[in-house]
Amino acid sequence: MTRSVFISLCCIVLTIHYSSPLSCGPGEVEDDCVSNCVDDCPVREFQDRDCFAPSICGTPVCKCAFNRRRDINGTCIHTTKCPPFKCNRPNEEYVACPPYCPSDDCKQATPKGKCPVLGRILIVVECIPTCRCIKGYWRKNGVCVPYHDCPKDLLPKLLIG
Repeated sequence: MTRSVFISLCCIVLTIHYSSPLSCGPGEVEDDCVSNCVDDCPVREFQDRDCFAPSICGTPVCKCAFNRRRDINGTCIHTTKCPPFKCNRPNEEYVACPPYCPSDDCKQATPKGKCPVLGRILIVVECIPTCRCIKGYWRKNGVCVPYHDCPKDLLPKLLIG
């Protein structure tokens, strides 16, 4: 009898625990299927890579909302407010929220050395802090070089005619 009462109480406690609503803080949202992605402010480039969604969902948790990151004090702040990390390669700078441009590779530049943006459409782009080439420079073999050093055969054929 005591054993069945104990098991019943355990079932009730577990049901209440898992059915109670999750109370997320400011700038947080409930995530029903948690991935292994970190939502911290990055401290180095490429910290956000290799992030996969699980095949089996676990217990819901609170995570930072879209375009927010967890600050060192544990609160969710806008990604642009994260402290910048150091960019070690020449002619690069930290960009908290890069503009919509496929990459800073020479292959992506227009004939005038600009980003090939096809008009302004209302798309909110995810802010992924990174190191980008400074203005007027594009990446050639991983190194930021002045646009005029980009090989012409790498430029998009459609754009150079």
